[in-house]
Amino acid sequence: MAHLNLAVLAYWVVSVTKYRLKLKKYPNVRWDEIMRTAQALVVVTAEMDAVEGCRVSVRQSTEAEEELATIYGLLDITDNPIGKVKSVVPLKGPPKNPPPENQ
Repeated sequence: MAHLNLAVLAYWVVSVTKYRLKLKKYPNVRWDEIMRTAQALVVVTAEMDAVEGCRVSVRQSTEAEEELATIYGLLDITDNPIGKVKSVVPLKGPPKNPPPENQ
C-alpha cells in the first residue's frame, strides 16, 4: 500500500510541475530534461568531531545554475531550498540506567 501511495505522490509531483511550467510558457517541459538540469545541484555535508564530545555537521546545497534558477523562479521556489543546516549531536548519550548509588 505504501508503494502505491508513493507512486501516486510521485506522479502528482511530476504532473503538477510540468503543468505549472507549461502555464508559464517554459519551452522544455519534458521531465527528463528538467531532471537533467536539476542534477547539477548537489547537497554537500561537512562533519567533524568537536572537543566537547559532540559531532558538528553542516549541510548546504551548491548554487543553482541559471537554467535551474529559472525553473525555480517559475515554480515560485527559492533558489536555495535547503539553505544552510547546522546540527550538533552528542557522540555518547547519557547512560540509560545509571548504576544505583551506594548509601
